[in-house]
Amino acid sequence: MRAAVMIGLVAGFGLLVQTTLFHALPFGFYPSPDILVVICVFLGLHRQTVGGVLGAFALGYVQDAVSGSATGLNAFGMVVVYVLVYLTCRSLWVDNVVSKVVLVFLASCVKSIAVLTISALFGAFDAGWGPTLSSALLNAALAAALAPPLFALLGGARLSEERAR
Repeated sequence: MRAAVMIGLVAGFGLLVQTTLFHALPFGFYPSPDILVVICVFLGLHRQTVGGVLGAFALGYVQDAVSGSATGLNAFGMVVVYVLVYLTCRSLWVDNVVSKVVLVFLASCVKSIAVLTISALFGAFDAGWGPTLSSALLNAALAAALAPPLFALLGGARLSEERAR
């Protein structure tokens, strides 16, 4: 129960940060690392149950509700990320910091491509692919840079819950 509360708090704070703080920075562009993808990767690595899938869907659905994009795009992207992380950790040993950072980077890229593909398929994507993909790579690199402290925070809640048993 403690881990679920911690995941909810980190998700709420991450959503607040990624939708407000990064857009207030005085750059010529607006980097927006997808902090919720880091949480989704954590769920795919450590919560391999129906609750994990529902959590990934809920993360995407809340992100859709706050971002103002078409409902279901981010939810679809998060479920795709969860399934790919689940399948990856069944085949590969993802246990050190470097492999988790690389996994977050790739998951963020996969989510961006999945959302852009669905948007283009249904005619809701009018921007050029070049700037959009370069922005997606920058955001993926920023999300990967934020992954170690977030994994440590979420992992601390998971370990304290296991000790209580």
